[in-house]
Amino acid sequence: MTEVLGICGSARKKGNTAKLLEEVLRATGMESELIFLSDLNVGFCLGCLSCVKNKGVCAKKDDMKALVDKMLAAKAIVLGTPNYYYSISGLMKNMIDRTISTSYLGIGEYTGMDWHGWRPFVDKVGGAVICQAAFGGEQARGVFECLAEYSGLNLVGSVIASCGAQSVDDFPEYKEEARKLGKKIGEEAK
Repeated sequence: MTEVLGICGSARKKGNTAKLLEEVLRATGMESELIFLSDLNVGFCLGCLSCVKNKGVCAKKDDMKALVDKMLAAKAIVLGTPNYYYSISGLMKNMIDRTISTSYLGIGEYTGMDWHGWRPFVDKVGGAVICQAAFGGEQARGVFECLAEYSGLNLVGSVIASCGAQSVDDFPEYKEEARKLGKKIGEEAK
């Protein structure tokens, strides 16, 4: 079983976001897996509310169900994205939007609101990695914080790396921040 699931919202498999996610995952000291959303067929949410009416089952038949199953099985989830226009990538946004179905699976902590349902990740530890040219990462982190609040994910920290057009390899301080985040996630998840 994968204990720590890394989800990369960048299509660049050797890019800065992927490199920092790998640092975080290694530092947890737990069994981990890194998934690239660009390898999956995850369409956008239709807003049809089929998941509300069908106990969390989404009307779309794509790779999201398998990804959700991995997210639910993991002890920790680390999300990584490049900062595009002060926000997360489209790949990451589609995935986050589609996690709405998990609120109707009947697992986690009940919110007391029918239209919100359950907080399925309430027992999971989370972290965030954001890579950017210069600034705006705090707003991107805010999207992850909203996901955490809504789903119950315990977001224990984040790394925002401003690398310009350079490689994160040129910034050892960001790699160190990623290792510290990974260690914290590992401690919290065990």
